[in-house]
Amino acid sequence: MTSKIKLFSLLFLSIFMQSCQFENTPEEYFDRTALNTNTLTEFGGKDFKTMELNKKGNQLLAFDEKSTFPAKSYEDHILRFKIPYIDQIIEKIKDLKPTEETTPLINASLDLFEFVKGKYKTNYIKIAKLMESNASQEEIDKAIAEMEKTSFPEFDAKYKKVWDLAMPYAKEHGIEVKTY
Repeated sequence: MTSKIKLFSLLFLSIFMQSCQFENTPEEYFDRTALNTNTLTEFGGKDFKTMELNKKGNQLLAFDEKSTFPAKSYEDHILRFKIPYIDQIIEKIKDLKPTEETTPLINASLDLFEFVKGKYKTNYIKIAKLMESNASQEEIDKAIAEMEKTSFPEFDAKYKKVWDLAMPYAKEHGIEVKTY
């Protein structure tokens, strides 16, 4: 075989291999769709308490393409840390190759993360502005309670749907899941 033919064959094989879409592993489906929901365990009032503690310890963060750094405010933290982080999770879920088996889990997870992102853009920003404007603790607590009252039933239903799909999927694929 001449070197040109070998080179052409290697080039063709390389292009062919790159164009093949390999399926994701069951662990990748589970991790990206279900396990990533662990980032939402403090959704609501707990999240604001954590942000408050982080700000006091100069650990309220923001990031850009280059680095992570202290956020200027609660709003800055939400806009330049929480929302971009959720966007990264959403993109990783969207990168999964849907199959007949995994499409419901992917869709349920995307629905949950998009819902949370919407709350970050609206309710969270509103509450962050109250916290930054030194509103009374009563006013802040009232805004958090209102958000929880209107958001938690839908959040819980979406969260439950993800896990109702994820647990049987994990069991079927031999993925060990520890719950606490």
